[in-house]
Amino acid sequence: MKNFALTIFCFLLVSKGHSQATVSIIAPKNLLNNSITAITIADAQQLLGQACGCTVKLNDASAQITFILPEINPDSANRLNRFAQKATFPYRNFPEHNYTWVIKPEGKRITYQLSATSYQGVSFGLYGLLQEHLGFRFYHPKQSIIPHWATGWPEEQPLTFIGNPLFDKKGFHLHTQHPLELTEQLLDPTVPHALEDVKQYIDWLMRNGQNYFEFCLLNDVDNKLWPAHAKAFVDYAHSRGILASVDLSLHMIQQKSYQLYKSPVNEKKQVEKSLKWLLQADWDFLDVEFSTTEFSAGNKKKKEEMRQFVLAWLQQHSKTKLTGRQHVVKNENELGHKHKDFVWDSTSLALDKQRGVMAHTVMFYDMTEPNAPVYENKNQRHMFEFMLSQLNQRETWYFPESAYWITFDNSLPLYLLPYLSARLNDIDTCVKYGVPGHITFSSGWEWGYWLFDWSIARWGWQYSYNGKNETRTPTMYAAQMSNAMEADLLNKALTLQQQYLKDSTLMQWMTAMTITDEIGIKAFSKEYEPRPQWSYKFLERKADETIITKVRNTILPQLKAFADKELAIAAYMKPAPDSISSEWQDGIAITGLRAMHRYYTLQYILNRREASIRKKHFDGNSLLANAAEVREQAQQIVNRRQQHYRYPVPSIAAKHWEHTAYHFGYLYMASNLHLWHREEEQARKNKYSPFFMNVWNVGRIAGVIK
Repeated sequence: MKNFALTIFCFLLVSKGHSQATVSIIAPKNLLNNSITAITIADAQQLLGQACGCTVKLNDASAQITFILPEINPDSANRLNRFAQKATFPYRNFPEHNYTWVIKPEGKRITYQLSATSYQGVSFGLYGLLQEHLGFRFYHPKQSIIPHWATGWPEEQPLTFIGNPLFDKKGFHLHTQHPLELTEQLLDPTVPHALEDVKQYIDWLMRNGQNYFEFCLLNDVDNKLWPAHAKAFVDYAHSRGILASVDLSLHMIQQKSYQLYKSPVNEKKQVEKSLKWLLQADWDFLDVEFSTTEFSAGNKKKKEEMRQFVLAWLQQHSKTKLTGRQHVVKNENELGHKHKDFVWDSTSLALDKQRGVMAHTVMFYDMTEPNAPVYENKNQRHMFEFMLSQLNQRETWYFPESAYWITFDNSLPLYLLPYLSARLNDIDTCVKYGVPGHITFSSGWEWGYWLFDWSIARWGWQYSYNGKNETRTPTMYAAQMSNAMEADLLNKALTLQQQYLKDSTLMQWMTAMTITDEIGIKAFSKEYEPRPQWSYKFLERKADETIITKVRNTILPQLKAFADKELAIAAYMKPAPDSISSEWQDGIAITGLRAMHRYYTLQYILNRREASIRKKHFDGNSLLANAAEVREQAQQIVNRRQQHYRYPVPSIAAKHWEHTAYHFGYLYMASNLHLWHREEEQARKNKYSPFFMNVWNVGRIAGVIK
């Protein structure tokens, strides 16, 4: 793949380096006897060997290039970390894992000396040096960039390189209630290469300085086969120094979530049986949802009784810690909410301090910006305030998203670059207020979304060189993967999307309508995603000329201007066909085409309604023909992009009957631009039922039917 920055880097190595350098990792015995460091050392040997085209030896002090690792004192490794020391409540300690490299060139020899106090610190230190200093790029579980030092090693200047973790717990939640890249591999051991793929992802986490791994468990896993499968990958995570968690529910019916109990008879016995079944694998955390659905209040007294039962049982029978998320839905917007709040007694409050909490936000909005029209909210500041209120009460983590799926981004698809700036802003906010954990809700990696997860992982650390902190920007890691012009254009696309999609709220016209938008029943028509003030059904059937004029004079010009500018940026990029930046170009282009497509379909709707009001003949076929032509251009981009998917197209972009409630891969709707075509036909036929050209099985998703 074309990579200008690394090409220049490798040229400098060849022109200034030592020819035929010998390389060795100097590792004390206790590092080689501990799996956390032993696996990393072996991996580093292999990676460095690929880069230098040489055999990287172990404990050869005569080598010209030596990486000297410290011996770990078990007492130091087990000390309470800085977050645990401040906690006045039960806190799950993780060893301090900051590290320092001192690099000393001495003639033709170079010594890299590592200081760290834990096995995890040594492991993160090795990978940090490779990626943050020596040009390796661990950007995707299935793909990495390895620099090539054909004839030598660089002449290093005296340097101190420090990696300081900004969070104690940092990692990812794979939302496998959705049909993502690893959904089936995590849920079904009979899937080809299932365990291998999961281990590959765990390796990606470790290579990128992460120490937490979580996914959603579904109800229909094989009760006999799955526990051994889970134990295998949980044990592997632990062997690498990574904490493992599983997301499940007390009795959630939506999206086939695993339920601790299924019948109202002998609930606690069912819960106890389920917990024993789960703990055949040595989970560090159980992330349990206690509501029946994500959007309902439920019986708060009953939920609290069951939560305390689970807490007490886990305390007595395991070392597993209970966590749970605080949803972005405000209490008053929950279905079934009653104004009378549930009051906890002192015993419940004391026990509940054992439970960790994750403050969840959604989509590409950060937690403090003033306008974030999601889940019936003006913004998400209530989640920020909730998080701050919990910091001195219990172990508290921030839980944002790097994609949303459904009808917001990669299902269309859209490549929404403001995720980068929002996530970096939130990380800086969390650091400012001392939040100890940052777990990212991940919803797929294609269409460039891997860049978001990869950037978030690296932003969980503050790196410094010779005492100076590295400056952090939203597109800094994209710049390492492309030439200067491509990086500049990507940054311009981010700025453009921020201006139009967020600041000018154009995003409400870019998303596709959800079932709740179109259902027409007030109690269920919640605004979960940004949506226009007027529905397309209303615009086509009931809008007056004042509204038509307003939309025509404000929204249509914005859509056209954004589309033209976005497509111009994509056209200027001109990357090599198989390069990483070609993926960004495709994402930017299809986002521009999406705006252009909406421009034509909306224009058709407005013109048709205006003709009806004025009782004039209407012929809008040319507008829908233009929309279809735009869709065909976008389809060509989809077809080209599918050739580069990292996981098999049938598993992530086609129909299949497997574990989730969806029965198709998360990129299935993107594969044929279903939502674009549906919008053309809705406008043409004036049909806005949620079941028109519907691909969702609403009953199965809601948990009403299996």
